[in-house]
Amino acid sequence: MRIPPAEADETVTAVLQTIATLATAMGPALTRYVRDILDLMFTAGLSQALCDSLLVLEREVSQLQPAIQGRLLDMVSIILVGVPFRPSQQSLDDLEQRMGTMSMHYATAQNGHRSGAAANGNTANGASSRDAYAGSVSDSTSLVVRAANNIHVTNDTLVLALRTLRIFDFSEENLSEFVRNEILRYLTNSSAAVRKEAIHAVSHIVMADPLYRSMAGAGVEVASEVVQRLVSAAVIDVDRDVRLMAVQMLKKGICFDFHMGKAQNIQDLFLLLNDEVFEVRLTVLAVIGRLANMNPAHVMPSLRRMV
Repeated sequence: MRIPPAEADETVTAVLQTIATLATAMGPALTRYVRDILDLMFTAGLSQALCDSLLVLEREVSQLQPAIQGRLLDMVSIILVGVPFRPSQQSLDDLEQRMGTMSMHYATAQNGHRSGAAANGNTANGASSRDAYAGSVSDSTSLVVRAANNIHVTNDTLVLALRTLRIFDFSEENLSEFVRNEILRYLTNSSAAVRKEAIHAVSHIVMADPLYRSMAGAGVEVASEVVQRLVSAAVIDVDRDVRLMAVQMLKKGICFDFHMGKAQNIQDLFLLLNDEVFEVRLTVLAVIGRLANMNPAHVMPSLRRMV
């Protein structure tokens, strides 16, 4: 007898909740049992129930954190990009950066039009390139990758994938190329909910990782590009909630001040003082006031004229 989809979803949710309850009760003693079923937990695809269960497992059975995060990154990357996540390879990343090219790993997905379809909100076309990728998957590919390739990508799925990057701590993994080449593309998605979650995700990743807080080094260019895109979203996005989210992240991100203090960014921020939404004007005024200490030569004259 075939189980109806609705009942199947309820069953999967109940199973995942049971695993989380057992993890809370047993703690590390559950490690060897969960390790055997971890891949099976992902076979129903990415869901809020899965994320909730995995958060509990990470907290109660910390030995599983690397395995959980590796599988999550693969699933999220396939949903957003069309290929599994590629861990940072410093020598290769440096070479691609000097050549001014995108990572060939993610460029492959774009050649298949997977990223372009999703980033522009055309999720219907995303399935074909995912199927093309799945066709090249070997028999040894994990259950996680196969399950991710079978996910029907909608705007809700994209929002959940981006939220997953925010609610889990991936600070042990270098997400620079992933953020720059892929996640930032979703700031121009046709769905306001996707754009808003993308802003929240990239801001969280950059603010949580010390790599991006320094004024020199590998994370500077990524942090600078993130700030420029956040400022642009705050100025030009047609959705008031997206603009508000962007300025709230700029207000929260004190570590962004080094990049926000640039003359062009300050000029763009002053444009937001004419925004139709009072909360946006109020929030950006707090940001500008903070930047007065960083770059008074560009902030104070405009601030005096405004006052």
